[in-house]
Amino acid sequence: MTLIYLGCAWLAGIFLGSFLHLPAEFVGLLTFLPLASFLLWRKDQRVRLISVCFLSLLLGALRFNASAPLQDFDEGHLAYYNDQGWVRIEGVVRAEPDVRDTYTNLRVEVTKIEVDGQERDVKGIVLVRAPRYPEYDYGDALEIGGVLETPPELEDFSYREYLARQGIYSILWRPQITLKNHDQGSAPRRALLAFKRRAQRVIALILHEPQAALLTGILLGIETGIPADLAKAFSATSTTHIIAISGFNISIIAGLFSGLARRLFGKRRAMPVALAGIIIYTILVGASAAVVRAAIMGCLYVIATHYGRQTEALTSLIAAATLMTLLNPQTLWDLGFQLSFAATLGLILYTPPLQSWFERLLSKVLSPGTARRAVEVLNEALIVTLAAQITTLPIIVYHFRQLSLVTLLSNFLILPAQPGVMLWGGLATMAGLIWLPLGQVLGWIAWLFLTYTIRAVEITASVPYASLNLGHVSPGLVWLYYGLLAGATLVSRQEPSRLKSLWRRLTDRLSTKVLIAVLITAAILVWAAVASLPDGKLHVVFFDVGEGDAIFIQTPGGQQILVDGGPSPTTLISALGRRMPFWDRSLDLVILTHADEDHIAGLIPVLERYRVGQVLDSGYEHDSPMYERWLELIEGKGIPNHLARAGMRIGTGDGVELVVLHPGPELMNYTDADANNNSVVTRLVMGQVSFLLSGDIEEAAEGRLIASGQELTSTVLKIPHHGSSTSSSAAFLKAVNPELAVISVGADNRFGHPSPQVLERLEESVGEGRILRTDEDGTIEVVTDGERIWVKTDDEPAP
Repeated sequence: MTLIYLGCAWLAGIFLGSFLHLPAEFVGLLTFLPLASFLLWRKDQRVRLISVCFLSLLLGALRFNASAPLQDFDEGHLAYYNDQGWVRIEGVVRAEPDVRDTYTNLRVEVTKIEVDGQERDVKGIVLVRAPRYPEYDYGDALEIGGVLETPPELEDFSYREYLARQGIYSILWRPQITLKNHDQGSAPRRALLAFKRRAQRVIALILHEPQAALLTGILLGIETGIPADLAKAFSATSTTHIIAISGFNISIIAGLFSGLARRLFGKRRAMPVALAGIIIYTILVGASAAVVRAAIMGCLYVIATHYGRQTEALTSLIAAATLMTLLNPQTLWDLGFQLSFAATLGLILYTPPLQSWFERLLSKVLSPGTARRAVEVLNEALIVTLAAQITTLPIIVYHFRQLSLVTLLSNFLILPAQPGVMLWGGLATMAGLIWLPLGQVLGWIAWLFLTYTIRAVEITASVPYASLNLGHVSPGLVWLYYGLLAGATLVSRQEPSRLKSLWRRLTDRLSTKVLIAVLITAAILVWAAVASLPDGKLHVVFFDVGEGDAIFIQTPGGQQILVDGGPSPTTLISALGRRMPFWDRSLDLVILTHADEDHIAGLIPVLERYRVGQVLDSGYEHDSPMYERWLELIEGKGIPNHLARAGMRIGTGDGVELVVLHPGPELMNYTDADANNNSVVTRLVMGQVSFLLSGDIEEAAEGRLIASGQELTSTVLKIPHHGSSTSSSAAFLKAVNPELAVISVGADNRFGHPSPQVLERLEESVGEGRILRTDEDGTIEVVTDGERIWVKTDDEPAP
């Protein structure tokens, strides 16, 4: 059980690390707590267990921090050249091509790039969407021309984060490809993939469609050939798991290789052969997270059997998950891994009690022997399915947004046929590789099982209300379900007498040392909470988010305001996590100056993760999926949404006032950049100190502000539009007359911001030493008590 506790703590640490975004230094310091408690109370077994579990949790959080996707790229990384026009790259296909109906996805490891006639060495992987023909193979060296792009943020799915977890930060959709060479990859892997392609061709020759596509998916893990209507039927009946490679496939492979090895090499040498078979098959079918999980558990079973030991399934499952997330913590967010892990956990925890429950139920109407035999018949077809459904249902509903009402019936009908599919389909394929006519004859038998499976799925999927479309499902409901399920599982596994004495055991037998450890932990949390309380000053923080804007404001009384979110959701969420109290998940006001991606992208997860009191924007409509998602979240969460108009005043009740200066009653039209010129401009005032937050306004809007006669003079000016030459006119700078200028800008950006002309005007206006830039100074924090200001940057604090 200790290994299970440690593994669960490790997984929890990875999840908490992604959620809390705690600094690695802070987590590292916390590791001294469990180490100290372990040493001080090493004779107390319970304290030792709690200590090592807490240490495992912290190490999991540290491992996640170390694996977090990259945010900033230098000239040596391929993603540095995203969205900068035509380039020419050289690289090698480093993964099996993902062949679709009309195109092929290639994962190309790039070594060289040519930009504007200059060639550079780079590193990075690009996802290339190549034409379906000509075909390319693993190990092909390619020269590719095209435009590198940053993966998009879709309406309800972050394709950018999905690829980033796999180490891919660039896509190239319309390539011009020249094949330079073959066979540049690993020779053993090339041989395996060549065997896989040959097996796929054999299946296509011995079976008609869609039976051939289904068998290819079940045996080789290639699901892309399954027709859309059949795939939809499998989804509607929640039977897609039979297509995915699982523990069932691995157990057959292990048994096959073990049996052959015993006959050929003897019992002593059977284990290495079986392990090699599992590993080779895992690589052959693509080594997805679900397959790797099954392979690790299969290997552990083979090793234990060889040495005459028994395996504990739950320990093996946790060990597999721990090992996989140790190598790559991002595996925890892989949907295939989540479903595979949850289904296996359900089989382990709930199959035995469900068997007992069904046997007791049937014993009321049947003899004990008959009831036992009936349960044996129902076990694989119904009970196992029900056990897996208990733990996978929330994941399926959350990701696929539908609930199948016929899944138990569908699984009951098709699961008994799957051993026949595997056995006869596998035999037909192997025979076809040797002599095609023999494979075709055996394929007729496989055809029977495959056709039965397909027809059963299609018939049950056609039943009225076979599945319900649930729409968006709140993550909170998913966690509530799992919380209740975990509680019910723990309670059901306790003896009645044990449950009655639970409270007494918790209070009477609790070690004084444990109480001291709990009190110390509570004291640290209280100290951290007190340290994060407002200090009576106004804090304005200009986050370093790259080429974009994100400004966090904390008032003397603790009110929290966020102006814009920058271009990177991950960067903003991480910055907020470092800035806000660990216990606080709320923002009083969020202001969107305008809906360009470099201002709105980071705000989407803010609305998703935080409780937002109200929202303020200009009302200028923006035709983009990201802005539609912004409006959808505001409406769906019932967040009060106000139009920002000149003259609006928002008081925070602690001596700070936010005044809206722009836009006016009517939005600006027919300017060179209407979206920018209708940015929300606000003036934040506390005592004698003021901040002018100017969004991305350009010279036309600056002129309107000057003409409006409103108070523009400010202590600190956030320079408009990242220092673009179209903004920060001499007349505007004269009207504002700032003492300090802050430019929010990305390092080495492709726009050339800030403009040299703007920098010259700023030097004349505020002086050379009073210009701060996020690309040089990092995050910039300005603190004031209403009379004086203090400036802190990532480099060093300055008075």
